[in-house]
Amino acid sequence: MVPAVAVAVDEPPNLVLDEDYRIVEVGPAAEAALGPLRGRNLWDAFPGSRPLFHPYYDKARRTGEPVEFVQFYDGDLGHIRAVPEGSRLLLFWELLHRLDILTLEGLRASLDQALALIEEFDARLRRDRVKSTLRVVEGGR
Repeated sequence: MVPAVAVAVDEPPNLVLDEDYRIVEVGPAAEAALGPLRGRNLWDAFPGSRPLFHPYYDKARRTGEPVEFVQFYDGDLGHIRAVPEGSRLLLFWELLHRLDILTLEGLRASLDQALALIEEFDARLRRDRVKSTLRVVEGGR
């Protein structure tokens, strides 16, 4: 049997969703950046986001395990961590990069930076998975 992996959560979640994807809690930083969201449906509050985010959120709910991913939405590249907690889903979001869309040259350079960040994230995620696997093989220390 594989031991469960605990996830330490240091910062408050940006958003907390109920089972119907209604926003039931909003962290202070998210409220300051996005305005009042409490009580709104996530997909209504962020139009066009459902096909990008729902598969990850659904996986977290189905497996009961945290899911981390990097996603573009509305010109921003974000690192998202979805942590299931009972019937709720805690969302932690970190802005990694904002695309520069003012000029074609700025957009090209901005996309190059974003791709480099995605590659870094992917390499870190692979290293973390290997470390977790080694901990399980070694006995969970």
